[in-house]
Amino acid sequence: MSQPSPKALVVLRVARGAGPPSERDIRARIDVDRARLGLAPDGAPTYRLAGPYAIELGGQALDEYVAWEV
Repeated sequence: MSQPSPKALVVLRVARGAGPPSERDIRARIDVDRARLGLAPDGAPTYRLAGPYAIELGGQALDEYVAWEV
């Protein structure tokens, strides 16, 4: 049985109510994670985005999004 290929998964945080991160930011973060995984940059990966999830970190109100390659 073969192992599934590794996929990038990133968490992005923005100020509460600021709206989702831009596609450019998401793709850049995915490329960084692909490099961390030892994968070649894809340039135009297909991804899914989930969120926002309201969080508080260090007293700061943030919205958290999760993006992953498909």
